[in-house]
Amino acid sequence: MNTSQELIASRKRAAHAEFVSTFGLDSLQGHLPLRFPVPEAVRACVKRHYRSQYRHLGYADLTGPDPLTNLTQFEVALRLIDFSPLRPYLAGAYYASSARGQVPFDPVSLFLCICLRRELGCGWRTLARLLAGEHGAGWRRRFGLWEGTTPSASGLRYFFHTVGSEVFEELCPLLIDTLRQANLLPEHSTFPGDPEERGVSISHDIMLHEAHARMRCGQVTDTCYQPAPRPCPAQAEGWQGCDCTDALCAPVCRWTTPQDREARLIHYAGRNKYADLPTPPDSRGRNVYGYASNPDRLLDDRFACAWTLRTGLQPANSDERNLFPGSFASLRARFPTLKIGEVLVDAAVGFQNCLDPIWEAGALRMVDIRAAEGDDDPQCQLQRGYDQNGHPLCIHGYPMHANGHDYRRRRTKWVCRHACLAPPAAGSPVSPHPAPPECPYQAAAHSYGQVVHVGRTLPDGSVRLAREIPYASELWKQRYGRRNLSESRNSSFEHMGLKRLPSFGLTDNRKEIAVADFLVNLHTLGRLVQEATLLACQRAVA
Repeated sequence: MNTSQELIASRKRAAHAEFVSTFGLDSLQGHLPLRFPVPEAVRACVKRHYRSQYRHLGYADLTGPDPLTNLTQFEVALRLIDFSPLRPYLAGAYYASSARGQVPFDPVSLFLCICLRRELGCGWRTLARLLAGEHGAGWRRRFGLWEGTTPSASGLRYFFHTVGSEVFEELCPLLIDTLRQANLLPEHSTFPGDPEERGVSISHDIMLHEAHARMRCGQVTDTCYQPAPRPCPAQAEGWQGCDCTDALCAPVCRWTTPQDREARLIHYAGRNKYADLPTPPDSRGRNVYGYASNPDRLLDDRFACAWTLRTGLQPANSDERNLFPGSFASLRARFPTLKIGEVLVDAAVGFQNCLDPIWEAGALRMVDIRAAEGDDDPQCQLQRGYDQNGHPLCIHGYPMHANGHDYRRRRTKWVCRHACLAPPAAGSPVSPHPAPPECPYQAAAHSYGQVVHVGRTLPDGSVRLAREIPYASELWKQRYGRRNLSESRNSSFEHMGLKRLPSFGLTDNRKEIAVADFLVNLHTLGRLVQEATLLACQRAVA
């Protein structure tokens, strides 16, 4: 989120009546410190002693406006949250089952060091020197480290590489559980005018990341990493490629990136809406060799912010239509008590196997329209009964009008309003579909004319263009435009230097993305508490 957008968002938060009472430091007193819920089936720590000992130091230094102004959002979050409950969770994933061996560092201390590395955007050696030096005294105190006994660069790196990626990816859900227990997150829709029984709004977004390795061939596939002889996908596409007859190509093709085996090339045209057309109207775009992250974020319209519920990373050319159903099912299984009221996502998931799970969850399908060949053909539109936006047409081709959505029956009513009998507007051409006088819907019995109901499908059984909210309507634009709240993550990642990933391989980069998403949530928490507390102080002075 750029500076101007953040100023607009902060004004929205300041204008909301519940902002100070929700995130102001005085209002949070009863919930502080925020404590992580211990995951189920986590065994006790096998280590009895550590070379460091993290403990929560409280938040007394947050009182008053000056300390809040001088602290970063990350530093504020460190004072609000007690990370101690993560100790058995991290220890079980890092230390051996035996209690014997060298006395290790507290895993919570090491984990917070990993977060600091991403917060500062530095390398392992720089981080180790900082923690051991005079400027690291404040961090040592917060992380439970002692002067003269700090982890080395190799020790920090070993912790990062040893702990599984699934452990890091569970951090965002655990933080969400913590915030929900403190009633800091919405449990129902916050879009103005929505009924309270509607669930929360979820935005599913995709961000491309360049691999740490530099691309040498854009046609790399899994077969390129198999022993020779092997087929060459580049030659199959008409490129020069490689015959792989050289000794250097015996184990793997020399044009691959063995340290980033899962990295793949994708051409992102800028809009997924026209991706499946043989000749997209806009040929602009960019090539990205690397990976794609696909987080699910909860939107809070009250305070103009978004929270990452879960995160993930896969090769850049992964087909989202095959990934979304599984990730959406995982999201619902991880948060079974969180009712989902709508899902906002771009046209990349505009396929039936993706749209149906959203419908089955009882949520609004705020999925951008995926164009298909023939959508702009008037004859095709008349034959199937709806236009390229999924708006029904009457039997003579006149556009019909949405007449409200029945949330109980989950269908939108469309009526023709006798459009064929209405005189054309001044300056507008006469419709090319004049209605014959024997049109059955002109009779007085049909006060609204022809009526069409759109529910899960359009009248012909198609799902691709069926939506509860009429596509491209003012209401659609208002609801779908809230994806900007979710896409603020993109600028946060760019600020962290994650447009190009800092590690090799999918496994380590999954950890990098998971830690970064966890930090984005911590930044959001710190920012909201800072703004709400400062606003309360200003009002008290006034």
